[in-house]
Amino acid sequence: MARRMAPCMLVLEDLDSLITDQVRSYFLNEVDGLETNEGVYIMASTNYLERLDPGISKRPSRFDRKFLFPKPNLAERIQYCNFWRGKLADNKDLDWPKGLSEEIAGIMDDFSFAFCQEAFTAALLAIAARDEDEEKGLIHVSKDKFAGNILWIEIKKEVKILREEM
Repeated sequence: MARRMAPCMLVLEDLDSLITDQVRSYFLNEVDGLETNEGVYIMASTNYLERLDPGISKRPSRFDRKFLFPKPNLAERIQYCNFWRGKLADNKDLDWPKGLSEEIAGIMDDFSFAFCQEAFTAALLAIAARDEDEEKGLIHVSKDKFAGNILWIEIKKEVKILREEM
């Protein structure tokens, strides 16, 4: 279809999950096969470069440019959390006290921005799905200064889930 639509850009997101052992040969034939890909610009992304077959990730001319984006450091994760804080500033049902960005960023060490985004998105969806009776029934006994904060509770749950998936 991309050849028929040329000129076009074909974006393959999460290439590591698209190219399995069953389809690798087909993929390589489509990229390097006898048919021309003139006018088709192929761009791919992955969070797991090490999972890709070296024939895909290391062969010259298959993907001409490779860009590595290192995982964000603590300061960058804090900035990212503050970005979310700004996005959610108008939400009167969500409390984001001073210092929470730093706490959230601290538990997201070794997370890429994609994993950070997933943690926020999943936590906000979990908060939206809660019912009011569930909120009233929460009892928090903890030394954690954000123990009763719904966002903090859900972010910690989602970070734990994501770590298990990593």
